[in-house]
Amino acid sequence: PNGMNARREQLKRTLSHRATEFTPEQNFAMLEELERLKPIDTRPTDDVLLNGRWDFCFDVEPDVGTGFIKELFEGNGPNWMKKILDFRGVHMEIGNDQSTIKLVVSIAFLGKQTDLILHTSLSPAPINPDGTMFLETFEGIEFAGIRLPYPNSWKRSRYLEFSYLDTEFAVARGAGGEPHFLLRGN
Repeated sequence: PNGMNARREQLKRTLSHRATEFTPEQNFAMLEELERLKPIDTRPTDDVLLNGRWDFCFDVEPDVGTGFIKELFEGNGPNWMKKILDFRGVHMEIGNDQSTIKLVVSIAFLGKQTDLILHTSLSPAPINPDGTMFLETFEGIEFAGIRLPYPNSWKRSRYLEFSYLDTEFAVARGAGGEPHFLLRGN
């Protein structure tokens, strides 16, 4: 167990401080090794450790949501948008006994700090022997504190797995299996 704990700590340090020194494939391999080293009794669906703010350290392969955010604000988004919107960061807030997520995109809109928030609900997946799998359902979108209308087609669900969880770090995997390395925020 001591060797496993030492390796787990080494992987967490490397992934949180030096991930940019490695290829996406190497980071993916380290995340998978970290998942294999998780404590046996970890059950995120029942664990209050999951509640709180989680900052995205990196995505090995962005999912649809984080990929859209990155493309829009950091990549090849429209130039007119970059003139009025300044991307400041993105984080996830999990609350209410692991039953809600707010994906908070912090931006400056025309020079004023504001947030775009995607609201989802979480419930343990029906078939979930390891206690790591949730069903996540889109519940709404908010901009500058105002709930916005959205098409019914957006009211979808997907599986979201928290394949690793401890006091400092989590690994979340979307429906396509893409991992997100999360660091506990303030």
